[in-house]
Amino acid sequence: MPRRLATLLVLALLAIPPLLRAWAGRPGLAVRCAPEGRGEPPRHWLGCATDPGPARGPADDERLLLGLPLDLNEAGAPALAFVPGLSARLARNVVEDRARRGPFGAVDDLLRVDGIGSVRLERARGALSVEVNMAPREAPR
Repeated sequence: MPRRLATLLVLALLAIPPLLRAWAGRPGLAVRCAPEGRGEPPRHWLGCATDPGPARGPADDERLLLGLPLDLNEAGAPALAFVPGLSARLARNVVEDRARRGPFGAVDDLLRVDGIGSVRLERARGALSVEVNMAPREAPR
């Protein structure tokens, strides 16, 4: 029994230096910045204001990754399909309705789309917005 305790103590003492080296060499927390779109398609990325490249608004897929709401008047069907409460079919219906009837004035206008009721609207409300600026976004090149 004493031999087992001595072996365990030696192993524990041998494990301490690598743990201390790993702890001491660990880098500090990185300084975070507010993410924003940088560059022009097809060479674009999410970065900080100090990154090189021209500033741009985040694309639909980047907005989804950051947890930002999608603009109902700008988002395409593939991005809208990831909104809680909307399926791929309903996302296509939203885009078709927007093309037929014009832009949405508020998130509540989503009720005009076939297949979307008050329950689906409440599930999707947090992930959607309607931007006040109605200027068309430049198409990717």
